[in-house]
Formats: sequence, structure tokens, C-alpha cells
Amino acid sequence: MGLSSPLVLERSSPLALVTGGIPKKLQELDAEGYKLVIFTNQMGIGRGKLPAEVFKAKVEAVLEKLGVPFQVLVATHAGLNRKPVSGMWDHLQEQANEGMPISIGDSIFVGDAAGRPANWAPGKKKDFSCADRLFALNIGLPFATPEEFFLKWPAAGFELPAFDPRTISSAGPLYIPESSVLLSPNPEVVVTVGFPGAGKSTFVQEHLVSAGYVHVNRDTLGSWQRCVSSCQAALRQGKRVVIDNTNPDVPSRARYIQCARDAGVPCRCFNFCATLEQARHNNRFREMTDPSHAPVSDMVMFSYRKQFELPMLTEGFQEILQIPFQLRTHPDPALQRLYCQFLEG
Repeated sequence: MGLSSPLVLERSSPLALVTGGIPKKLQELDAEGYKLVIFTNQMGIGRGKLPAEVFKAKVEAVLEKLGVPFQVLVATHAGLNRKPVSGMWDHLQEQANEGMPISIGDSIFVGDAAGRPANWAPGKKKDFSCADRLFALNIGLPFATPEEFFLKWPAAGFELPAFDPRTISSAGPLYIPESSVLLSPNPEVVVTVGFPGAGKSTFVQEHLVSAGYVHVNRDTLGSWQRCVSSCQAALRQGKRVVIDNTNPDVPSRARYIQCARDAGVPCRCFNFCATLEQARHNNRFREMTDPSHAPVSDMVMFSYRKQFELPMLTEGFQEILQIPFQLRTHPDPALQRLYCQFLEG
């Protein structure tokens, strides 16, 4: 099988490779022609908590004891190379495999971060993450836990994240109900509602601002008071306005409903339906691909969820449109592929 068929491994501690019958199994695989590769996340190195030379010395001592050749790839920072993202695998395949193609079907990834719940076997703790299983899914590699591969234990149950980026489609309605009209020919106020990363700004720019709506955004203006003032000024000029903020609760939306009432124009709500998990994925993707974009912390995301009140017509909206999240085809195939990967374990 040669270099085209690697056995790829990840263990929370390289020392675990020298226990039980694992060394013998690895020697057998080496004799059969498998290339043995370790992919490991070591954020402690990037954070300065673990000297790189100390980790390297430990790995070299283990590999010397095993007596078989290994290639070791280490991700020391967050980003494209940290599992479950496929960056380390891409590096192996494109630059670090002596130019030889890899047979995915003849390879297998063995890892212990497999998403297994507590007591997946009697007395066993919950896996600390699902990064290894997701790494394999991102690449399309067959996967096994160490117990399954080395000890021939039966496959254990596991839990994948609530959001699966592979299932996102570019098909479906732009808004619901489809019988409604997206753009008004007359002055109005549109209030957006949705998580950071729910797709509000992209949708607003593509469909409303491009059609002449005045864009009011707190990130640009700095405060809700300035947003209200900007909205009022645009309405005095007889313009259509879109409030591109998260607006999670009744009080935050009431400000703009009142602006519309004072101007004698209708106010509609566009509710962006992306879930917390989907919005977190979108924010993570933006952080990885657009360094200029400010990171959105989990504290902000969970704070939004806590504040969220479902928008209702009784607040004063003339209409509420639901805006499903749709995957936009990216002109760069590599970024399209990245978006459809699990980005966190």
C-alpha cells in the first residue's frame, strides 16, 4: 500500500501509543506498507504553556520505543490547521507526502475525541470532544476509536454537533411566506432580528440597500440612539429604511416601531431564522477567512439567546417575514469546501 494509504492517529497523549498491544499492531501495519501519521492539536505550544522542544522530545522518545517510523503533524494555534478543520490533512496530501496520492478508502483515522457520551462503556467518561471523528468526516476518512481499532471492541454510540454544515442548501425560498412582497415601493421601516452571524447584513445589502433602502447599523453608528436619529432623518426625507441590528427583544424593536408610527409609515420585521449553532459556525468561518472581521464571543451569542423574544405582530409590525439561512455559492471552491466542514469539535 506504500505511502498512498496512511493510518492516521491522534491520542490525547502520545504515551498512550506504547501501552497494551498497540506497539505490535503498529509494527504489523508498518510491515504491511502503511504510512503511520499522527495529527495532534497542541494549543499549549502556541500559548507558550508547553515548550515545543519539550513536546518534540516526548514524541521522539515514544517513537523510538515503538520502533516504527511516524510522520507527526502538530497544530499549535487556532485556524485552518486545527482539527477538526482539514488543514493538516491538506498539508500532508499536497506538500508532505512525497508527491504520492493518498487512497482515502484504504486509509483509516483512529482517535479518541469521538463524541461518545458518558458511560459509552461501563464507567467510561464522556469524550472531551468530537474533534477526531469530525476531522475524519470533513476529509471523508473511515474512522475508528482506539478501542475499536486496536482492541476490537464493538462500535460505541456517539453524538454529532447539533448543526451539520454538510446539510446546508442554497435551494429553498428567499423568505416566508412567499406570497409576500420583499420590497415596498413606499416609505417604510424594516427591522431585522437575528443572531450575530445569521446572515442579516449580507441579505440586507444584497436585497434592500441595493434597492435604495437606507442602511442603519449600530456597528457603524455606535449606539442605538444614533440609529434612531438616522432612521428619523431618513423617514423625514420620504425614504425606506432598514434597521440592520440584532434587535433581540421587544424594547429594542419598539424604538423603530415608534419611529414608523411617528412618520405615519408601516413597520415590518425580517426574522432571520439561523439557530445559535449555525450562527456560531458562520462567525467561526468569518474569523478564519476574514482577519478584518471582529470575532464574536460565545458570551455575546448566549446573551442574545437569553434576551431573545420572538417578534409578534402585536408589537406593532404590519408583517413579519421569516428569512431562512441559505448557503451562498462562493467563487473560491476552497472556501466553499471549508464552509461545509465542521469547524469546531
